[in-house]
Amino acid sequence: MRAIVLISLLLCAGPSWAGRYESASFVDSDGGTGWGGALGYSSGYISFSALQELSVSSSVSPGNPPDHYGYSSRSGAFAYFPQPSAVNDLATVIVSSDSIRMTWTAPEEAWHTIGGSNREYVLRYSLSAPISTEADFRNAVTVPASQSWSPLAAGATETFILEGFNPGATYYFALRAYNSERVAAELSNRAVSFALTPLPPMNFQSAAGASSYSLSWIPPAGYSTRIEFDNRLSPTSPYEVKAYHVFRATTPATENWTFIAEVSSYTFSFVDPVAPGAEYFYRVSAVNQAGLSRPSYVRGGLANGGYFVAPDGSSIMEIPQAAMAPFAGPAADQLDFYTIEVASNTDEVGGRVIKSVDFAAYRGGLTRDDSFKLASPGSLRLYYSKSGDSYVPSAVPDYKRLSVFFHNGRRWLQLYGKVDQPNSRVTLETTLLGRYQLRSTERSGGFSADAAGLSNRLITPNGDGKNDTMVFVFDNPSGASARGTIYDLKGARVASMVPGPVENSLVWDPRAEGRDVPGGVYVYQIESGGEVYNGTAVVIR
Repeated sequence: MRAIVLISLLLCAGPSWAGRYESASFVDSDGGTGWGGALGYSSGYISFSALQELSVSSSVSPGNPPDHYGYSSRSGAFAYFPQPSAVNDLATVIVSSDSIRMTWTAPEEAWHTIGGSNREYVLRYSLSAPISTEADFRNAVTVPASQSWSPLAAGATETFILEGFNPGATYYFALRAYNSERVAAELSNRAVSFALTPLPPMNFQSAAGASSYSLSWIPPAGYSTRIEFDNRLSPTSPYEVKAYHVFRATTPATENWTFIAEVSSYTFSFVDPVAPGAEYFYRVSAVNQAGLSRPSYVRGGLANGGYFVAPDGSSIMEIPQAAMAPFAGPAADQLDFYTIEVASNTDEVGGRVIKSVDFAAYRGGLTRDDSFKLASPGSLRLYYSKSGDSYVPSAVPDYKRLSVFFHNGRRWLQLYGKVDQPNSRVTLETTLLGRYQLRSTERSGGFSADAAGLSNRLITPNGDGKNDTMVFVFDNPSGASARGTIYDLKGARVASMVPGPVENSLVWDPRAEGRDVPGGVYVYQIESGGEVYNGTAVVIR
């Protein structure tokens, strides 16, 4: 059973009525001792919950003044109540723009037994440093409602939702339990909820003038964890967004970006004066109390395209201005636009795999959309020996063997691409986002096609976005013309294949040319340079 409690961190309360004694010369290191009339114990005293004669050490302990003694030989009645077990798995997860979920395992009421339930918890937090000592805990802010929680039975998972939490700030937590005898447990493990940076700004645009570049953007919609702001159209300062930083470079594929300006959280434009005809590229980051967001996509250049760049600058998707409508336009709502995030999969690199990268589209920067396709081809560039702005000798034994592979959700397809040796990169014109790899593999050197280039033999044209079409990819380093034709089993022409989603590909859509073809087996034929390649595909209705 889980307990869900909504509490406010914006309130505070006085100190708890129970705690531990601690001073420079004495630390109650063996257990909890209640203040006032509460009871304690000694690790050498094991007659639990009974009244016994207890002999206190007769060794001299100077008091104040020094001729008095803090301890003397004496005996008396002492009742022992063991302390609760300490919580050691306190954990935090941010769940919204103003709340955090905390979980831990309910501890035993007495450390030497199994089971039972405690009387209450006290949860405290600090905004300045981890809570490591008793003094830190006493000075931390108490969450008032924590003292009225009803702990579950030992071993159960406690789950509490704290409201009034700001994910733009770092919170340090510690918790302790108190049992029915008002004896305090040791402090829990330290838990922390780190401040979150914002997402990058959206709808980033650039316009090159005669002697300036005019930049504009709209705010991000949420935090880097994709938690939406309370009001994504107007982020608050300073914990959501407090400023924007503008950066400039002479090429989109670089690690050497120059900071040129900071503008306020309510300013969404900047004009950069430059020399007439100068070509520059720009990106912008949102800033809050936790730091800078990841950079936006890159805009600029005289062609004014969009560049979605990996953090190391060695994997790029360039999209021409004519195809930037899904990413930039006149609207002010983030959800009207997409952005593409680029991530390197370094754990997949090795052997024949030289580079592995993932291009993922996010609507509003918040929601991943794996079905998103570019309206027209972008240029994928995978650098295989690039360091900063310099190209270094290739580590690939034979650059002619380089080839781009794409994972279509079921298997890897070889898409080939064009090797650009002087720039140490392989390029591919594509409308597809997703997982790409650059591999060293065999290539024919001329036009070639075989069954491995077929995306799927089974076509289910039902409009669900899965196997609605058949794509055939071939190797065509010389750029020779190629055509594809579909026939039925009687040899009658059914349709012509059209250019596919990547260069050097053809696609057949059974719903095209004004009619849906019936289910059955069909023959495809690919022709180029006097060579003919045949195979079959099945349409399933």
